[in-house]
Amino acid sequence: MPKGCSFLIMKRIFLLICALILSGCSNKIQYYTKSFPDYLDTMTTYITYASSEDDFEKQCQYIEKRLQYYDKLFDNYHTYPSIVNVMTINQNAGKKAVVVDQELFDLLKLSKERYQNISPQVNIAYGSVLTLWHEAREQASKHKNIGQPPSKEELEKASGHTNINQVILDEKRRSVYLEDPEMALDLGAVAKGYTMEKIKQGLIKQGVKSFLLNGGGNVVGVGQRLVASEEADYKACQSHYCIGIASPKDGNYASTKSDYEAVLVADNKAVVTSGDYERYFLDAQGNRYCHLIDPRTSYPAHYMRSVTIITKDSGLADYLSSALFLMSYEDGQKLIASLDDVEAIWLLNDGHIMLSEGMKNKDFYVFQKERMYN
Repeated sequence: MPKGCSFLIMKRIFLLICALILSGCSNKIQYYTKSFPDYLDTMTTYITYASSEDDFEKQCQYIEKRLQYYDKLFDNYHTYPSIVNVMTINQNAGKKAVVVDQELFDLLKLSKERYQNISPQVNIAYGSVLTLWHEAREQASKHKNIGQPPSKEELEKASGHTNINQVILDEKRRSVYLEDPEMALDLGAVAKGYTMEKIKQGLIKQGVKSFLLNGGGNVVGVGQRLVASEEADYKACQSHYCIGIASPKDGNYASTKSDYEAVLVADNKAVVTSGDYERYFLDAQGNRYCHLIDPRTSYPAHYMRSVTIITKDSGLADYLSSALFLMSYEDGQKLIASLDDVEAIWLLNDGHIMLSEGMKNKDFYVFQKERMYN
C-alpha cells in the first residue's frame, strides 16, 4: 500500500474516532425533572435521565397528553364535548346504557372484580355518599377549613343507592348502565393509580428505561438512577430512586423533625399511600373528617393515619391502599398475607409504625428514625 494511502486511512480513522467521541459527549445522559399541576386533583412529577432536552420534552409531551385524557375520562363532576366520561355515565343513570372508551370500561370491570375478589371496602358505586362529603369539604374550604359533616339522614338515604351489582357492564357493546337512577360512580380511589400504571407502560414501550413518576402519592419507579445523586440524604438513594412516606406531623407524629417517617427504595416498584392528613376538614369541635369514607358507616375511617402499599402494579396498589385504610390494622395484615408480592407499612394512631411480614425480610426500605417497628 502506498505511503500516502496509509496516511489518509489513518487520518480518516482518527477523524471517525473524534466524531464518535464528540457525538458521545453531545448525547451525555443527564438528569431531568418536570411537574404537571392540576390533573386528577394533584401534582404529578416526572424524574428521568435523557440524552437530550428534546428527548425529555417528547416524553413530557406524552405524559401531559395522557394526563389530560385520563383527567377528563375519570371526571365525575364535569362533562366534555370530546369524550364520554364518568359524569356522562352518572347523568344517564336509570335512563340508558352509555358506550365508553376501552380504558374506562377496563377500569370499571377491574374495580368490580377487585370488589368481589379482594375487598368490598372500595366501592366505585359509592358516588352518592362521596358527593355529600365532597360538598362538605368544598364548603369548609371557604371557611378556613371549618365545616359541617352531612347529616345522618342524608347519608342513610344516599347509602341506599350504592349497590355495585347495579353497575351493568356489557363487554360486547363496551357499555355501562346504572340501573338505579340515583346511583353515581366515583373512581377517586382507583383512578390515579391506574393512570400512573398506564403512563408507565407507555413510557416503557417508548424505550424509556429509567424514571420515577409521582402522581400525588401514587409513585411508580422503573430502573434505577443512571447518574449517582450526591445530594441524596441516604447512601441507598444515591444510586436508587427513593420515595418518602410523609409524616402527618400532628397527634402522635407531631414531634418528627423530618417530612418523612420512612424512606423506601422505589426501583421497579409502585408505592402508594393513603392518609388522613392532606384532604380533610374540621367541625366546630375540632373533629377531623378525611376524604376516605368507610362504606360500613358512611363516615371517614379512623383506624390509622396512613397506609402504604408496595407492589409492582400501581393500579392494584392504589386500590389496596384505600381498602386497607378503611379496615383495622389486624384485618389489613390478614389481607396482605393472602396476596402475592404485596407489602404494606401502617402509621397507626398511637405513633407505631407497623410492617407486613414480608417487609421485615426485604432490603428496599430505609427508616429515618427510631420507633417501635414490629
